[in-house]
Amino acid sequence: MIVLKRVGIAVTTIAKGALLAGLLLAGHARAAQCPLVPVGVPLAEAFQVSQLIKGDKFSEADEILEKLHQKNLLTEGGDLLTMRQMFDLQAVSPMNENLVRKWVDARPQSFFGQLNAGIFYSIKASDARGGEVASKTSKEQFKRMHEFNVIATGYLLKAMELDASSAMPHHVILTVAAYDGQAAGKTAAQWLQIAIQTDPKNLAARVDATYFLTPRWGGSFELLDRMVQESEKSLSAQNVHYLRYNVVLAKASHEKVIAENNLKAHELYKEALSMCENSSKARDGIIRTSQ
Repeated sequence: MIVLKRVGIAVTTIAKGALLAGLLLAGHARAAQCPLVPVGVPLAEAFQVSQLIKGDKFSEADEILEKLHQKNLLTEGGDLLTMRQMFDLQAVSPMNENLVRKWVDARPQSFFGQLNAGIFYSIKASDARGGEVASKTSKEQFKRMHEFNVIATGYLLKAMELDASSAMPHHVILTVAAYDGQAAGKTAAQWLQIAIQTDPKNLAARVDATYFLTPRWGGSFELLDRMVQESEKSLSAQNVHYLRYNVVLAKASHEKVIAENNLKAHELYKEALSMCENSSKARDGIIRTSQ
């Protein structure tokens, strides 16, 4: 978070942003509220599971996660909701390597244990690399990233074996492939196709693709637009809408960061807001590109 030292500037900026957001919402009074946009989601369930894991009650944790997952599959969002809960486990009570490995050692046939380990090491890989552009990232950082990604891939492939009908491990391995160029010999685009074949109703991997298969990662918006169009065959209208909204956000970010075209980015952020009125990302983007 950037804190402006001059209070007058900070107040003016905030006031301008609030006014602009209000006007935009008034101009899009009929914009859709998107239930899948994550806003203030309670972390109580993730905290409960994390406490069970810390108490070595892995079978109980598996049971709760399975029930949550089956419930999610009957609602809009499906596997995306479960993946959010899995990432919440890392956020509400950060895990360490000992605990992660303890889970999979105690229950090697635990799908969620293997998936959790894959998530844990993929996050460590991302942290090892850092957030700078490639030219400002050292060889040692890339080396450490790759080492963690290799470990993550092993767990994710095991998770795929344990549940051949789920594309949730594919959601994570797609990210690994994007950072490393490939994972288990396949590119991020290939993992997306495998995810869709594995579970035509998956949403998590498709949403991930809207970030990792953009031009800055060697993909294309034509590919993403085609993905959205093809998803209409297997996803609900609400899920397709949320997917399309994410593609528009990705295009807006590309124009803002890569093309440095604030005007076009501004229009795209406005389009995203018109699709999901409760999108803080769209509103923040509008404010950033209105300067």
